[in-house]
Amino acid sequence: MERNPIFHQTRLRLAAWYTLVMGGILGLSSLGVYSVVAHAYYETIDQGLQSVANALHKSIEPAWQQPGQLQRLAKEFSLELCVAQTNCLPKTTSIKKSIAEAANPVNYYIRLLDRSGKLFASGGMEFDKLPITSELEYWQILTDSSGTRYREITLPLYTQKQVSGYLQVARSITDLDQHLAYLRLALVLGLPISMIFVGLSSWWLAGRAIQPVYLSYQQMQQFTADAAHEFRTPLAAMYSTIEAAIKLQQEPKSNGVILDVLKRQNRRLSQLVGDLLLLTRIDQKQLTGEYQPCCLNDLISDLTEELAFLAVETKVNLSKQVQVSEKLYVMGNEEQLYRLISNLIANAIQVTSSGGKVTVFLEKSELYAMIKIQDTGIGIAVEHQQRIFDRFYRVDRDRSRTSGGSGLGLAIAIAIARAHKGNIHVQSQPGLGSTFTVRLPLSS
Repeated sequence: MERNPIFHQTRLRLAAWYTLVMGGILGLSSLGVYSVVAHAYYETIDQGLQSVANALHKSIEPAWQQPGQLQRLAKEFSLELCVAQTNCLPKTTSIKKSIAEAANPVNYYIRLLDRSGKLFASGGMEFDKLPITSELEYWQILTDSSGTRYREITLPLYTQKQVSGYLQVARSITDLDQHLAYLRLALVLGLPISMIFVGLSSWWLAGRAIQPVYLSYQQMQQFTADAAHEFRTPLAAMYSTIEAAIKLQQEPKSNGVILDVLKRQNRRLSQLVGDLLLLTRIDQKQLTGEYQPCCLNDLISDLTEELAFLAVETKVNLSKQVQVSEKLYVMGNEEQLYRLISNLIANAIQVTSSGGKVTVFLEKSELYAMIKIQDTGIGIAVEHQQRIFDRFYRVDRDRSRTSGGSGLGLAIAIAIARAHKGNIHVQSQPGLGSTFTVRLPLSS
């Protein structure tokens, strides 16, 4: 395949397109995975942050409505009370574990703002790292001076059903950014590596996919070469005969011999063309005639009688053995079944030397009829048995040339058998003969 530029380029294109398509699919899949994982992370952080904020809101809002309770509130939550943003009271340390210490792994912070949005109290991380935004949105992502990002939630605080302040709770999302950075790195590095494996797999798969086409192409090339050779022989003979006829125009006695040669070669060409057309019709499932019950007993009897003259000429003993008491019928085209069995019998007679035997058996096996053609001929080597049904294939080309065979007999036989939902099996040993078994389904 690599030596043929057409198939090599086709394989390359298939592999390239497959790699391109798979690369697009993997890229979209990676983007989808990243989006889903990032969304899941954000959802988890938001749910946890909202849960903490709601719990704090329930505790802070009642004290917020009573100014005298602010000191107690600061002590309880370890908050710094600020008169102004630059003047905060010292953080109380009455509780054992402050919010800043408890939330240190993710850097939580709490801020209380008045109704105008000015800082009232804070707790958690150091205050001066994060600015206060004028927009008090429910969810925000803020970035401090060191580049750390925070996810912040803002809840309103009510006094007599009016907004009098705001509670802001936030946490650092550094861990999320790190996880997503690792995920991006894995996807960025993993995609090229995956594409290398996809490319190699694409090349292998393209080779596997194009292999049957390449084999068919080789068979077509071989078929063309063999058919050309088959046509060349009778055409060359006819050309030589015509040239001889032109030279011997003045000898009337030679005209009869010349015409016989032309007639014989013309018959050979006609038979070859007919065989090729028959194979084409079988391949395209265009066999003429309707299937009807055909009696194999009568068919075998007729064939053994008709081919007896060929057996006598080659001094071969042709006989039949019907090993069933009843008539066996199969659904099929009688003309094609006749051609199937006659090809096998004629082939057996041709490969059997003088004094040999050819026996035709008719048997029954469950739902199938079996026709066996057994000969005592030259036999077929194991390496040839898989190819003898190929078109124009010959085990012994020299013998086939002298006998006038075209190499299509067995190809036609197995094509007809398969068209009738049957098959042909061969058993053979060199020097001991061969047995061809035709298996056809019985008509119900």
